[in-house]
Amino acid sequence: METVTHKFLKGDALEDRQYQSNISKACLEQSTLVILPTGMGKTVIALRVILERLEYGQILLMAPTKPLAEQHAEFLKKFLDAEVVLFTGAISPSTRKPLWSSSKVIVSTPQVVSKDIESNRVSLEDFSLVIFDEAHRAVGNYAYVSIGKHYHSVAKNHLSIGMTASPGSSKSEIIRLCHDLGISAVENRDDSDPDVVEYIQPIKTRWVTVGMPDSVKHVANQLRSLQDYLCGKLYKQGFLERPRKISTTMLLKAGKNLQAKYMQTKPNTPPQIFNLMTTQAMAMKIAHAILTIETQGITQFLDYSSRINHEAQTKKKGSRANKWLSSNPDWKIAVEIAKANKTDNPKLERLVELIDLQIQTGSTRFIVFSEIRHTASIIVEKLSSIEKAKPVRFVGQGSREGDKGMTQKQQKDILNRFRNDEYNILVATSVGEEGLDIPSTDVVIFYEPVSSAIRLIQRRGRTGRNRPGEVFIFVTKESRDEAALWSSRGKEEKMHSLFSAGRIEIDLPTPEELSTLEKPVKSNIDSVQTRFETD
Repeated sequence: METVTHKFLKGDALEDRQYQSNISKACLEQSTLVILPTGMGKTVIALRVILERLEYGQILLMAPTKPLAEQHAEFLKKFLDAEVVLFTGAISPSTRKPLWSSSKVIVSTPQVVSKDIESNRVSLEDFSLVIFDEAHRAVGNYAYVSIGKHYHSVAKNHLSIGMTASPGSSKSEIIRLCHDLGISAVENRDDSDPDVVEYIQPIKTRWVTVGMPDSVKHVANQLRSLQDYLCGKLYKQGFLERPRKISTTMLLKAGKNLQAKYMQTKPNTPPQIFNLMTTQAMAMKIAHAILTIETQGITQFLDYSSRINHEAQTKKKGSRANKWLSSNPDWKIAVEIAKANKTDNPKLERLVELIDLQIQTGSTRFIVFSEIRHTASIIVEKLSSIEKAKPVRFVGQGSREGDKGMTQKQQKDILNRFRNDEYNILVATSVGEEGLDIPSTDVVIFYEPVSSAIRLIQRRGRTGRNRPGEVFIFVTKESRDEAALWSSRGKEEKMHSLFSAGRIEIDLPTPEELSTLEKPVKSNIDSVQTRFETD
């Protein structure tokens, strides 16, 4: 095995992989966006570029979360013969200020860097390299955008590197991202590229379809009648394009337009606008209820309706939308129908059968992704009945009444125990997609599809690193599961077609040209339909 050698490199030998060498050389020639599947060593590429830029000035590497920043800092300290300093929000501004000028390599969360630039605690003019990990986050008001623009405008020796497994699926999104980060080339690799093939493990993806029980259809139809009534009101006032068959994205757009109307008319906003804002909020809640019962099951819908009723009776949380829903006759009928038909979604039974079979055939480590925390709890309970199954729930830091989130310390403890085989099934919400050092698994299971190509790629990348992996995606027929599945697959195919040549040179547009591009949707907008938990 050939290894990397360099005067600033220390520690254990690093394998000299051809694709990493080729990409790092390209990154040194001009600012580059690196698109590489999860687990293929984007951090090694960053290290190889850092080694060559150390003599030209300071280095900054940013990662979107504290755990991921810590992971990068530990890696660089292990292999880099230079001082590496970690900045997070836990380090006070007064402590950071002198370190900005005295440190050779800084690893930080972007929010810290952005605040220090705004407060004139630092300028990036003397930095010879700035690296944006998970660069696809550079959208809208995210800190990467302002940092990228600042660095490009002040740097004496500018070089930017963006790293991601999934940058987006439209040309306008990619161009805008590259413009904001000061990037003028794209290097893409996937499992079909000749310099990658020998290092890639195959991943087999399969779809597990289940039927929708009649009881679920009955409740969903009752809820749709109520949704049609509310959407009809929004349609008559010009905030929806049609009164029926409304997507969550259309409702989100209506909410945005109503908010804009409110901002334009305050402090003399007509009462009608406030009423329509409540109507839109109610329609969103019903959309979530339909999605929950169709893709999760009656038990989860009843849990959601119980929270609606509880919050309606709580002075602090009792919104007009919750109060209206909890007293609405159609909503009450839907709840009563559900209570009379407590049938588990067939997904649960199929999931138990699948994991039992996989364990018997030799699979040792699993991740099950679930969109909703309550579903994650139910899955853990069901899987505990399987011999040799050791499941654990893994959620984010956000808390709600009756469901406390996990601290970073708790998350790390669970991941360490998962790595040491004390647990062998991680039942995770969206927190498991990126930003944490989760060990590779034999099997990744989507309890429901996601509509975002970025999230699809991030989740799938949790398997197939060291040996062949398997992915199973559960789909309830005739539900929004089907739409989400085809949406993410279509976006991924579109993304791959954009970068089929492997390398792209980008002529960065002027501000005037950039303003004519199709405005990108915010980075998480295509996942809002199925992502209801804030982690």
